[in-house]
Amino acid sequence: MTNPDASTSSPLSGWIAGGLLVVVGLQVWSGWTTRAALQEVRASAKALDEAGVSAGELDRIAARIEKAAIDIEQVGRRLDRIDGRLVEIEVIARDWEFLVDDITRMRQRVDEIISSLEGRGGAGSGVQQPPELDWTQPDLFGAAQRAAETVGVTLTEDEVRIPARIVAREGILEYFAVLKGGKEHEALISLVGNAGPKDVRPAQFAAKINNAVQALGFRRGRPIRITASGTWPAEGQTAYLFVEWDEDGETVVVRAEDLVWNRRLAQPMPRDSWVYVGSSWIEGETPDELIFAADITAEVVATYSAVNTMFDTIAEGAQDDTVFLAATPRIPQEIDAATFVVRFTDREPTRTFPAIEDDAGDE
Repeated sequence: MTNPDASTSSPLSGWIAGGLLVVVGLQVWSGWTTRAALQEVRASAKALDEAGVSAGELDRIAARIEKAAIDIEQVGRRLDRIDGRLVEIEVIARDWEFLVDDITRMRQRVDEIISSLEGRGGAGSGVQQPPELDWTQPDLFGAAQRAAETVGVTLTEDEVRIPARIVAREGILEYFAVLKGGKEHEALISLVGNAGPKDVRPAQFAAKINNAVQALGFRRGRPIRITASGTWPAEGQTAYLFVEWDEDGETVVVRAEDLVWNRRLAQPMPRDSWVYVGSSWIEGETPDELIFAADITAEVVATYSAVNTMFDTIAEGAQDDTVFLAATPRIPQEIDAATFVVRFTDREPTRTFPAIEDDAGDE
């Protein structure tokens, strides 16, 4: 006879037995992993102990690691900012490249113009010069007078008056006068017109001065010419040039020649040493556009002969850039403001200087 409880308790006991086996298995696995972890900890502790690392040192190491992590995070943020700046710099660099290209093209154009002007072969070479107008005619004289006023220049029946600054009191001169912003380090005076100290010179400054000069009666001469057969000095009508300045409440008028010293002859530049040559017209950006060359070179009165100056010298030494010096004792040392005066006819200055004997040496 069978036991009625046996068939009903067998499945339950099976589940219980299975559960017990699982629990035992988990306990065994937990004990094994715990033992393994403990062994790893003991091994690490033993290694640290053998290395002589205390718990306090471990704390300090941990603190250093934490600080290093913070520093790394800060460096990361700085790198992000730097990366953003690099993007900005890349944009600026691209813009700069475009600007440099524009400047390079402009410089090449100016260099081409300067090269053509400073080559001592002839003014306006290859360019058809416009017809010369008679600016002494009443209507044209009035037009020249009004145009001169716009750049601070005064035109009267007898002279052209241009506000200027004395910019050299000693040293070698290649020019007696240049336009503001020109080669002032090689000139005795700089013509400024109505331009302020921080202003660029007026547009078409030289061209308007030239028209005013022609309104006095001057006609274009011929600049210096250097050819295979020889050198031909400048030719033109004699120009009477003066410099004025205020000194102790009086106006001092001095001949321009008296302010220039010829070191070769050990004497001042002789009178009547400058002639009007009139510069020239050159091509602008297009063949139809003409630019007055002196507005590019800023050359007005040369002591070392130049092709595109307005006035050139015919004195001995004109073709040597080391001959003429500023006559230092004759130039006011504390006065800068002056007036440059161009005349078609001569006049007596208010200040003259004693003659220098040939054996007196540099003044």
